[in-house]
Amino acid sequence: MKGVQLNYLYLLVAALLLPVLAIASEGAGAEGGTDIVARTINFLIFAAILWYLIADKVKAFFQNRTTSVAKELTEIEEKLNSVKAAKEAAQKEAKEAHDKAKELIEIAKKEGAMLAEKIEADTENEIAYLKKALAERMEIEEKKMTREVVSEVIEEMFGSGKVSLSNDDFVNIIRKKVA
Repeated sequence: MKGVQLNYLYLLVAALLLPVLAIASEGAGAEGGTDIVARTINFLIFAAILWYLIADKVKAFFQNRTTSVAKELTEIEEKLNSVKAAKEAAQKEAKEAHDKAKELIEIAKKEGAMLAEKIEADTENEIAYLKKALAERMEIEEKKMTREVVSEVIEEMFGSGKVSLSNDDFVNIIRKKVA
């Protein structure tokens, strides 16, 4: 392959220099000779020596440069892909967190409503219990006060001797009370 490229290069150089030689040889007859042929041969020798000395180094330089650029490009693509993957993962995670937050808010609202209903029911039960207890207490206190008043009145009446009751009257009063 390298030999084929060199053959094409030699043909190209010969094709470019041949017209120059032809044109230069016309002027040699009119002016009495020029050194164009020697200069052309010197140039070709110089170009061949230069090609021999630096061609491999130039090719190696460009090959290394191509390889390093390709390697850097591959690294950049890998970084880009990893960044894209990380971005997608972060977006997915953010979406999941957002969905979970919505779900937790809904659960908290439901629990709050249930707790409020329970507190309201407990409060209503407590109020009903307190009302019943108050009514019973008032009834007990009323009976107690009635007994005390009746007891005081009876003591005053019987103690002072102002009222005199016979046994029949006393039995009638007790019967009315019991009935």
